[in-house]
Amino acid sequence: MLFKLELGQQINNGRSIMRIVLSLAALAVTLALPLTGSPAHAQNARSWVASYGVDGNPCTRSQPCATFNGALAQTNAGGEINCLDSGDFVDMEITHAVTIDCTGVEAGVEGGVFVTANATDVVTLRGLDINGNGVFAQGITFEGGAALHIEKCVIRNFNSTRTDIPVAGILDEAAGNSELFVSDTVVTNNGTGAPGAGIWINPFTDNSVAKVTLNRVEARDNYFGIKADGNRTAHGVINMTIRDSVSTGNISNGVVGTSFYVAIVMMIDRSTSSHNAAGFGVIADGPKTTIRLGGSSIAGNINGVGVSNGGVLQSYGTNQINGNSNDGIASLTPIGLH
Repeated sequence: MLFKLELGQQINNGRSIMRIVLSLAALAVTLALPLTGSPAHAQNARSWVASYGVDGNPCTRSQPCATFNGALAQTNAGGEINCLDSGDFVDMEITHAVTIDCTGVEAGVEGGVFVTANATDVVTLRGLDINGNGVFAQGITFEGGAALHIEKCVIRNFNSTRTDIPVAGILDEAAGNSELFVSDTVVTNNGTGAPGAGIWINPFTDNSVAKVTLNRVEARDNYFGIKADGNRTAHGVINMTIRDSVSTGNISNGVVGTSFYVAIVMMIDRSTSSHNAAGFGVIADGPKTTIRLGGSSIAGNINGVGVSNGGVLQSYGTNQINGNSNDGIASLTPIGLH
């Protein structure tokens, strides 16, 4: 327990440093806004950013802002921010319900996106290319909100060598009852400098219920491909579905659920875990972990499928598990189709 507390303190310290940096950036944006002629509260239902924008602008289409933080400061809760071109924009912290949609432009974001919204807020990120440049630790961090939708995004190169905080393309730490939806998204080259993952579900508050749906997601060339981790808090649930997705070329396991504390219930349907360099294509680790596997392909791994420390891996008998150095078929528990 002492180790868990120390780890939690380290993680919180790392997160606090990032918040201070983002808060200072937001303060600079606020100070840059005109002192006259502008109301003290957000005013736009729809705001705009552009590579040629200025944060002193009202963030309209004709007078766009330069940063997402600048636009967020002038966008009403539940509003929308769009991109006029594919400029390189800096990291941001999202504290209220909003949609950021750069479909067709795929605007670049240098650094991370922190979602720390209220428990009833829904945030949508669409059409972003989020790049850690090999030095940042987290691409999208979901710490608060009712739901986060990530659609048609690329999250890459978050491979900081720090070991005191999680390193991941997408990190879900949301407290309470939260939902994460990721679709049509690529997470690649994340967590290669230290143990990390393309997508890492890792609640940090007791009795949290994390609902996660990954649909048409590609996790490629990360440390772990997709990881559900219930070992950071004592009680709670991770309920996760992976469908029509691929985890491939990762340094360690393609898909892993690991928990001695929080209950993990994972469904993998019509998905592929292949050519991962070490570990398993799919592994259920720990007595609180149950993974169900149907209609999926596990091939070209060192170990195909496996269980450890009391984990349960159930199969509907509709999978193709072959061509691994060790297929691991004996580790499967058959269950019937319903």
